[in-house]
Amino acid sequence: MEVAATWWEREPGGLPGAWQRLDVRDRRAVAEAARGVDAVVHTAYRQTGPDAWSTNVAGSEAVAAAAVGRRLVHLSSDLVFDGLRGRYRENDQTAPVHDYGRSKAEAERRVAELHPQATIVRTSLIYGGREPGTQERLAREGTRFFVDEIRSPVRVTDLAEAILELLELDVPGPLHLGGADDVSRYDFALHLGADPRRIERAHTTPDRAPNVSLDSSRAARLLQTALRGVYDS
Repeated sequence: MEVAATWWEREPGGLPGAWQRLDVRDRRAVAEAARGVDAVVHTAYRQTGPDAWSTNVAGSEAVAAAAVGRRLVHLSSDLVFDGLRGRYRENDQTAPVHDYGRSKAEAERRVAELHPQATIVRTSLIYGGREPGTQERLAREGTRFFVDEIRSPVRVTDLAEAILELLELDVPGPLHLGGADDVSRYDFALHLGADPRRIERAHTTPDRAPNVSLDSSRAARLLQTALRGVYDS
């Protein structure tokens, strides 16, 4: 398998494949980058800031348009749900409660419209890479974690293997790829090494989605890759 990949803010080092700097909102550049490839995996996003909406929505639209006629796996988020009950399935109604979730839900809509055969992967907190990622840094540096916000964290290696499997399958529409364990942000931080003596147990607020845990049983039936829980050895 030959890999051609893009980056924007930080150039990756030591990774295989041909890498190029690319703004996913640049339709012409995205179309050129997709020329000649068999499949596209779209992971780019911004969670906050003035460019978040355009990156998440216009960027996803540009990638979906460029991927027409090719296999497309588009990564979305558990935060497209309102979090009022948890264990969400693929056919549950999206109802995001904040701007990031709304941008991801709108991106899903536009991708599905432009590329009906695309797989829209909804996933959760990602952790367990070779180098400490966002979740590991939060556990090390954060001081307040929610005891009543529930997620389905997934190991980055499991997620990557599942996506590679999906490239060989015809799975249109949403597919949930969350880890097997549903845990609070507080317990997850402890699992990643946070010091319980220096962190505060916080409670969620109305502008946040309290329980966006994912039911990933459909993926378990479709894929050989096991999406392990945080407490699996």
